[in-house]
Amino acid sequence: MTRVDVRDVRNYALRGVTASFPSGRLSVVLGPNGAGKTTLLKVIAGLTDYEGSVLFDGVPVDDVPPFKRGVSYVPQSPSLFINMNVWENVAFGLKVRGVEGSALRERVSKLLKALRIEHLASSYPASLSGGEARKVAIARALAVDPKILLLDEPLTGLDVEARIVTEQEVMSLIRKLSITVIMVTHEVGRGLGMADTIHVLWNGGILYSGKPSELDTSTFPEDAAFWLGTTVDDAEIVADSGLCYAVLSDFKVPVKCVTEGLDGGRHRVLIPVSDVKICRKGPVRGVVKRVSRSERAFRVVVGVGDAEVYVLSPFNLSPGDEVGLRINGCVVLG
Repeated sequence: MTRVDVRDVRNYALRGVTASFPSGRLSVVLGPNGAGKTTLLKVIAGLTDYEGSVLFDGVPVDDVPPFKRGVSYVPQSPSLFINMNVWENVAFGLKVRGVEGSALRERVSKLLKALRIEHLASSYPASLSGGEARKVAIARALAVDPKILLLDEPLTGLDVEARIVTEQEVMSLIRKLSITVIMVTHEVGRGLGMADTIHVLWNGGILYSGKPSELDTSTFPEDAAFWLGTTVDDAEIVADSGLCYAVLSDFKVPVKCVTEGLDGGRHRVLIPVSDVKICRKGPVRGVVKRVSRSERAFRVVVGVGDAEVYVLSPFNLSPGDEVGLRINGCVVLG
């Protein structure tokens, strides 16, 4: 297991980024398109130029070429070799490293089985679904036993069913391997629901690094807060008919990603902006407190009980207006 430290890294996309990614954990980098997420992964992998320093377990690797860093990078596109079948794709990196015979067969078979794609061993990339291709790409990356696995929006573009199944299988395998994983995503709810550590990257700089449980969007610049969502302190978590909810002003908001071992009580939660809509018959009632204008929408802060909920609206509203909200979900932080 390898700890990764990035120290004052600068280039065409990053502005003095300093962050630490603990060994054997899943770190998630959150940020909108253009924030510099992919560039940060390429810096760690040694695939792009930068100033500053990258350290593995405290040792600088800035002069170490990519193929010697012990890093596997999975880009947004699976980028499989179209002239090789699934087995050959997964075995490719091992063969390059001189692994042959039973050791090669055992390693490839184990990964195909773990990701439930052993039945696809003889299939070629053109015949694979999106989820299957993503799993093959991740199996290929894991085959060489990397110290660090870098995932760039690994499940983007999959339909809901494929995403859920693929995500569960991939994350289960990664957790069992106990390697250092750094994943970037623009999907707030899913990223926070999976992460041990989060880093919010905004305009090439780090806004927040730390535990999800300590995230507080009220300290962020307005544009960042309205991208992420509302943090609510000390929300009551209740179970009802086998489902989990956070109570907000007597209304039960479904918890989207239930943390293992969550047993009720009171927790900090985040309500992603994407899960909140103003609608006339919305069951959560609130009062408009502040309104500002962005390029594409009105940024509305709605007071709901003791909380201030961030909402994007196509319509202009005035402070004091009573509105209804429909809140589709929230994420328990930590």
